[in-house]
Amino acid sequence: MKNLKLYLILAILIIIAGIFYFSNNKGTLNLRDADFSVESPGEVTKVEMIKPDEKLILEKENNQWKVNDKYNATQKYVENLLLALNRVVVLSPVSKAEKEQVASILKADGVLVKVYKNRRALKEFYVSKPAMNKERTYMMMENSSEPFIVSIPAFNGLLAELFVPDENYWRNKTIFDYEPQHIEKIKVEYPQKPESSFQVVNYNDGTFAIQNPGKNSFVEDFNVEKVARYFTYYQRIIFDDVVSGLTKSKTDSVLQSEPYCIISVLDDQGNKNKITIYQKPSEKKIDEFGQKVKFDYHRAYATFNDNYELITVQYYIFDPLFKEIDYFRSQ
Repeated sequence: MKNLKLYLILAILIIIAGIFYFSNNKGTLNLRDADFSVESPGEVTKVEMIKPDEKLILEKENNQWKVNDKYNATQKYVENLLLALNRVVVLSPVSKAEKEQVASILKADGVLVKVYKNRRALKEFYVSKPAMNKERTYMMMENSSEPFIVSIPAFNGLLAELFVPDENYWRNKTIFDYEPQHIEKIKVEYPQKPESSFQVVNYNDGTFAIQNPGKNSFVEDFNVEKVARYFTYYQRIIFDDVVSGLTKSKTDSVLQSEPYCIISVLDDQGNKNKITIYQKPSEKKIDEFGQKVKFDYHRAYATFNDNYELITVQYYIFDPLFKEIDYFRSQ
């Protein structure tokens, strides 16, 4: 009997604590103001992130997430965001002393996040930017003035860092990602030394061919194993970043220069992807060995599929693709 009374008292105390926790300063219950989590993330079809000078739209189209209706999104990044939306929990309300200031900053400088299922808005809330607080993430419903400190259980990072209204962060950076059996042809051209260019062909019956594009002739004696292995190198090849801050004249100068390498891939469905790579001038005149250096050893400029958007690629990712025709000759 004594234990039963203790349990009843404990239950009453928990209820009182819960009411106090989710009450505003007038003492009325505001559970909706603290309900940021999305119950069924698989039903989400669109997420908008809005700042005064920027707007990002992630939208699902035919099971593929798109960024601002221009690029395919990086699927893993979207999955992480949806998982965060599902698992976000409130740690505590913001203290009375800070509440007004935090609410004001969120409305003026936060990211307004809108989550949709088809055309129906599921959630609309502000989230703080990482610069606001390096240790805490704040959220507040759009039509509320009650901010909360939020987190994700067992998540070590800063939750605010998942809400990035920058399309270049979300866009898929894949250049080539093929299963070798689905590649029909690969053409690698070196405009500055055309004698090193080549084209390899996969007949998909266990036989291959290698051709010198300049002479329009086939190489009779080549290493079949090297050619077959070369087709396996075209998986998970990504670019580094989109170039920003370069003046139009410098961008035009890059695009008008002679490319270092042009790689074209034709798949078994007739689809073609092409990257044109330009050497990037070095920002340092002298390397670590005291030698004069003209070009960057680590990164190069590039354009993808004749798009004039300038991107950077890293040599350590593309080096396996930079073979020359002599590499395949039998030894």
